[in-house]
Amino acid sequence: PPPPPPPPPPPPPPPPLPMDAKKKQPPLFPAPALYHPDGKENAQMSITSLSIEGEFYIAQAFLTYTFTFKNTSKKKLTGLFAFPTEGTVTHFEAVFNNGRVIDTAVVASTDLENMKKQKPKGKKGDEQLAQLATGVPDLFRVPVQDIPKNEEFRVTVRVLETLEFRQDQRYHLDLKTAFPKGVCTGVVSIQLQIHVGFPRELFYASDTHNISFNNGTVANQMAASHYLSLTAKSAESTDLRFAYYMPSTEIMGALLQQEANPYAWDQRGSFMLLLTPPSHTAAPFPRDVIFLVDRSGSMGGDPFKQASAAVASAMSTLNPQTDTFSLVMYDHEFKTSMAANGMLQQATQQNIGNAIAHMNRNQPRGGTNIREPLLWALDTLRRASAEAPQRKSVKSVVLITDGCVAGERDIVRAVRGVMQNEASRYTRIHTIGLGPYCNHQFLKMLALVGRGFNENIINMEQEGIVQRRTLRLMFKMSNPVLSNVTLGMQAQGVELYPFPIPDLFKGAPLVVAGKYSGQFPASITVNGIMPDGKTFTKTIMTSKSAAIPVDRVFAKSQIDDLTAKFWETEDQKIQERIIELSVQQSMPSAYTTVVAYETTEEKREKEQKEEKKQGKGKKPSAGKAAAVGALAVGGVLAIGAGVYLLGGSGAISATANGLSSAGSAIGGGVERLFGEVGDCCGGGWNGPL
Repeated sequence: PPPPPPPPPPPPPPPPLPMDAKKKQPPLFPAPALYHPDGKENAQMSITSLSIEGEFYIAQAFLTYTFTFKNTSKKKLTGLFAFPTEGTVTHFEAVFNNGRVIDTAVVASTDLENMKKQKPKGKKGDEQLAQLATGVPDLFRVPVQDIPKNEEFRVTVRVLETLEFRQDQRYHLDLKTAFPKGVCTGVVSIQLQIHVGFPRELFYASDTHNISFNNGTVANQMAASHYLSLTAKSAESTDLRFAYYMPSTEIMGALLQQEANPYAWDQRGSFMLLLTPPSHTAAPFPRDVIFLVDRSGSMGGDPFKQASAAVASAMSTLNPQTDTFSLVMYDHEFKTSMAANGMLQQATQQNIGNAIAHMNRNQPRGGTNIREPLLWALDTLRRASAEAPQRKSVKSVVLITDGCVAGERDIVRAVRGVMQNEASRYTRIHTIGLGPYCNHQFLKMLALVGRGFNENIINMEQEGIVQRRTLRLMFKMSNPVLSNVTLGMQAQGVELYPFPIPDLFKGAPLVVAGKYSGQFPASITVNGIMPDGKTFTKTIMTSKSAAIPVDRVFAKSQIDDLTAKFWETEDQKIQERIIELSVQQSMPSAYTTVVAYETTEEKREKEQKEEKKQGKGKKPSAGKAAAVGALAVGGVLAIGAGVYLLGGSGAISATANGLSSAGSAIGGGVERLFGEVGDCCGGGWNGPL
């Protein structure tokens, strides 16, 4: 076959966006750091070496950071480790020369409550540390106490990152490694392994680091795994920006299967299906998009400004010749706030300008009613299909909201009934949740039922964040490659995540993970509908890869989907499944907590051996070892590595009372974030930090 085409050149940078103006101040936390008091100031402890090892599994990356810190002062210090990331921290540990260890574990939240009821032995834990359990978006932190003078010690952090698939058709990874001058005095080693499951040619790019090859990897090689080393181009400390590209002329598929782990509580096997869109596709299909924008009272101020700018930018991506749109502003009602009476109109510059002016005139007010405008939008798109059956278009609802409303489960059920209608088979629902009071699980479930995409934005203080995420969603949904995807496979007890299976778009790969019982088939078939209406069928052979831990790679997406389903059904068996999966895979969830505790290397090795002795197929201890170690030295600290907002009566009350979605747990700097906080195993935090 002819060689695949070379990677396309990066698209020209988009014009500056209103919300992407220069930041007025540098980020509060530009890189990982261990802060400690130094008189009236706060200092960062010296980093003598840093190793970053990354294992990429298509669009997921497991990153291991190993820091060597040194207390260069002449006294014992207590510090606070802060790690900025949009990923999920799955593990933290600090190991000292005397064998002392500060470790972490994921435990069921109910187990944590039981731990708190037990009287700790030894010195008393600091009650103020409960403040650290408060969700702080994009920042993981752990107190590290009693650091001896002149001591070097090791801190290891493991993070799960999702690579962003951008408009240049590359998978991107951006890491915060721009340390202040003089903080990182040693070598920074970066080693990456990219596993794609089957032999593929990859192209790499980085504008911050030089790329070299390891373990026999050569440029433009056809291989299932690629090994790279990165070194900074600049002598000054800099962030890491890295991307890779997999060229293809057609829809490519890989099917990886993994037998059950003999020590796992779940004795079913795992499998993962990856579908990637072709690098070059035909011209985008016409789009019919209805924007539903929340204008209730809680959206007042900056949230509404950000949402308005985001919708304006989203409209600018529409094609004036082929695309249509409608804009509906809703609060406790919606029919009086529809641009052009809710009609789908051509996406001309004049119509878009009129819609933006309409949006600016309809400022926030009143309550939040999502059900009526959402069902109206679905019916409008259904009628558009019936009136013009010859028009082959992508029909989408883009819902933006910051609140919780009553009857959300009933809304999901009503939408599911509409989506199961044959007339809605090509309609998709995409959701964007803003701020801490939003029921993100409700929006996740709406997108799941609507076979669309979901963007949850918890930290609203990042400049331009709503605009960037909205444009990212518009790119993902811009060009369908395969819709109504189904799998044909002969296996028992199959469980799929996500389900129903979403469409494959040019803007994002499609990954389906699952569990099975018994024998796994030698192949499966993927079926779907092409944009031209023709049937697509592809047989994909099963393969095994020792390099890819299939059960771990997509544990987070499984937990997220199960959490949304438990929110809807309130089935306690689903909740138990979430907790078991979360603890087994060390992946935080809405019903588990990451706890920090102090132990020793000797005790930890003993605990790990005891856990393996539990035997085949037994459920995990849900943090029993962590509790034993923590109670021996004075307490357990809930630190929480992820933010899960499930809504509920409190959030509904906040929405009803008009509390702004700009509200955030994050403070104005190091002082506000870490002041009045103690350490995890006794002793006070003699601030201020």
